Amino acid sequence: MAQREEEAEPSRPLHVVGVRTESPEVALRETYVSAKDIAVERPVCLSGTPPVNFATVLPGLYRSGYPQASDYPFMQTLNLKTIVTLVGKDLPDSFQQFINRNHIKHEVFDMAGTKKAEIPVKTMQSIIAVVSNRKNYPLLIHCNHGKHRTGCVVGVLRKTSEWDLASIIREYTRFAEPKARETDVKYITDFKLSDLPSAVPRQGRAPQMLRTFYGMVMLASFTLSVWMYSSTRLLMITVA
Repeated sequence: MAQREEEAEPSRPLHVVGVRTESPEVALRETYVSAKDIAVERPVCLSGTPPVNFATVLPGLYRSGYPQASDYPFMQTLNLKTIVTLVGKDLPDSFQQFINRNHIKHEVFDMAGTKKAEIPVKTMQSIIAVVSNRKNYPLLIHCNHGKHRTGCVVGVLRKTSEWDLASIIREYTRFAEPKARETDVKYITDFKLSDLPSAVPRQGRAPQMLRTFYGMVMLASFTLSVWMYSSTRLLMITVA
């Protein structure tokens, strides 16, 4: 079973819910809420405790450190359809039993952290293809501590949602503290969306296209109005 990294604070981090892609700054400010708030926003029985560094990335998409046996009752409430593991090692028997018992699709990627090696483009392509596919939701993505490898994947996912880089790095740092890695930040910063297959959805583009469409409609309406007004004035002058 994976060993937890020792934290500076003795207590586990608070629950994290409701991150919204349309406003990163607001989302980050409202990230940490109490268990009471969760009970109000999500009327489900949250028995047990969440995995370390647990958070909601998008509706139906979660992130965390390596789940422990004590976390399974909480994970049960998520009704997970898919779990993506970024650690290539043998699963604890209890974790495998939890996956089998709940009929969860399990995807394992032996992804080395940027501290040890550069993440192959094909590896990230395969991970994002699974994580960005809403047919796989509810989905939990995790590594050992929910910090570095998971942080890199979420960072790339945020880029597909057109978050600004400063907000992406702030979110990464928030989860990686007190051991944020410069190699991770460089990887996220340098990652090019052109390296992702065209089949991977760019979640932030639909609203932009919609705004462009409405803008064109408004421009056409204005042009038509001006033309009709000019034509009417010309006709009046001619008749007069």
